[in-house]
Amino acid sequence: MKIKKTLQINAPAAKVWETLYANYGQACDWASTVNESKERQVPNSDYIGRTCSTVFGDVSEIIDHADNDYMELQYHLDDTPFIMKAATAKWDVNPRSINTSEVTMDLAVTLATIPGLLMGWMIKPKMRKDNYQTMDDLKHYVETGEQSEAKIKSDVKYFKKKGKKAA
Repeated sequence: MKIKKTLQINAPAAKVWETLYANYGQACDWASTVNESKERQVPNSDYIGRTCSTVFGDVSEIIDHADNDYMELQYHLDDTPFIMKAATAKWDVNPRSINTSEVTMDLAVTLATIPGLLMGWMIKPKMRKDNYQTMDDLKHYVETGEQSEAKIKSDVKYFKKKGKKAA
């Protein structure tokens, strides 16, 4: 399954890029689908990885490619929830003016066979909706410096279930 979305953010491209790449390990600061995250070192790689607790389960990601000049970031999941076989995400940030950026997220996911066959009709629309929300969360966070309402609600629910206080 493929999900691709492009949106305009009313902020300089460098600010968007900083959130996506320089603060890669802190996706939990802004993405409603990521409740906890941390950067991790990846042996024999020029890039870092991160681990995330998400609405789909715990995931582990490794950056495959990052280009500061073109503001391109690509990473793959190296440890996926049971519903997924593989996933790769590519982000592109393009300046449109001094204070306007265009961001594209291109996601490719291969569902595991049994969950895909049995629950694909439920998983695919939820995954699409959640990824579109992630893009909206990014826009809100970069433009305002604050978490979106969806992010706040997601954290309250997650940490209540986990028995912790929301960040």
